[in-house]
Amino acid sequence: MIEKKDDDKNTSHKNVPFFAMDCPCKGKNLDKLIQPSILLVLSKKSQHGFTIVSELEKSPLCNGNAPDATGVYRYLKKMEEAGLLTSEWEIESGDKPKRVYAITANGRKCLANWSEVLENYARNITILVEQIRSETE
Repeated sequence: MIEKKDDDKNTSHKNVPFFAMDCPCKGKNLDKLIQPSILLVLSKKSQHGFTIVSELEKSPLCNGNAPDATGVYRYLKKMEEAGLLTSEWEIESGDKPKRVYAITANGRKCLANWSEVLENYARNITILVEQIRSETE
């Protein structure tokens, strides 16, 4: 059971308690959506890891909050091992070498598949939200 602290404030949604713990109901556990987000960033152009993290921060998924950079780099490595990305070192004179990531043909196919999957999720989530609202209003 999740307990509400006496001094907790309501969120922007009426009558929705703000829980002190890191509850999934706060929308923070959307890490599975990091893959399509990275693929989308790289579908536009090849990027350094730091730039990918910055672009993710601007995305609706992160809502202006910087994602865990270590986790993003770990995921980039997994995606490269799966053949969705490639990377190579960029060496500019006087600068530290930087790894540049690019989407592959398989990565583009994966991104197209994500589009269909997310559309299906969106439909199902809309239905779920309507059902929850009808039970909680």
